[in-house]
Amino acid sequence: MPSYVLLTLAAAWLHALSFTLAKRLWVYSRDPFQISILSQLACGLLAALALPWAGFDAVAQMPGTLAAIGLTVVAGQVFFILALRHGDASFVVPMLGLKLFAVAGFSALWLAEVYEPLVYLGAAGAFASLFLLSDGKLRGSLRSALFVTAAAILYGITDVLLVRAIRAGISPLEIGVYSLIVPPLLTLPISLALLPRRWRVSAPFGRALAIYAAAQIAGMVFLMIAFGLAGKATIVNIVQTSRGLWVLVVVYVMGRMGLAGVERLTGAQYRTRALGAALLTGSLALAILAHR
Repeated sequence: MPSYVLLTLAAAWLHALSFTLAKRLWVYSRDPFQISILSQLACGLLAALALPWAGFDAVAQMPGTLAAIGLTVVAGQVFFILALRHGDASFVVPMLGLKLFAVAGFSALWLAEVYEPLVYLGAAGAFASLFLLSDGKLRGSLRSALFVTAAAILYGITDVLLVRAIRAGISPLEIGVYSLIVPPLLTLPISLALLPRRWRVSAPFGRALAIYAAAQIAGMVFLMIAFGLAGKATIVNIVQTSRGLWVLVVVYVMGRMGLAGVERLTGAQYRTRALGAALLTGSLALAILAHR
């Protein structure tokens, strides 16, 4: 199995963990914008610790690309939050899988990255599996569908820009660090003005943010290395959909541990999501084997 696949699987597991930990942040705050901003800021602060190793060459070499990455991340997050505001998470989260097709389209356009038809069939199967992993429920307004589609397109552009930067000679460490630092730098001035008196963080909330950020950054490290080894965006994104399977495992384990803020699943939900996991596994295997 190619090393980039193993690294992407590790990144998917870590991001499944960070996603579940992000849901636990609701235990400490009921303000979605506060959670969004503080979680982004926590990632940026931890990533800044790696600046002595990452250096500042990337800023001089590709300032426009770094700014574009930051803007697409911020804009994508805004649209994602708006989609959640107007639709159920069980609708919005699977629909975010449209990012696969955004990545495939922009990769073909900007990176001349084209695959065999079976790879795209595997991507379609992976996308379909996300609905089963969310209990097969589709309850969302047209407005939420438009918002989540915009978020998926923006996140897809972000990944293609990351691969373009790596191909241009920026190291995975550099692009990973700056992709985490630039978004909070862009949003902090606006956030300070629009969200006054929302910056007080209790000690438990601070610990939860730090643990979330550590898992998110660790996953980002593996993902950037995978992008560097593969040199392609689409196949890595297809493998990254395994995050949906890892979320199921993480939620089950955390639920058994009795951690607060973790959803409890019924037997029917586990059976439906098991079917989704089987479809996802088969789709990933098809895409990887066809790509090789």
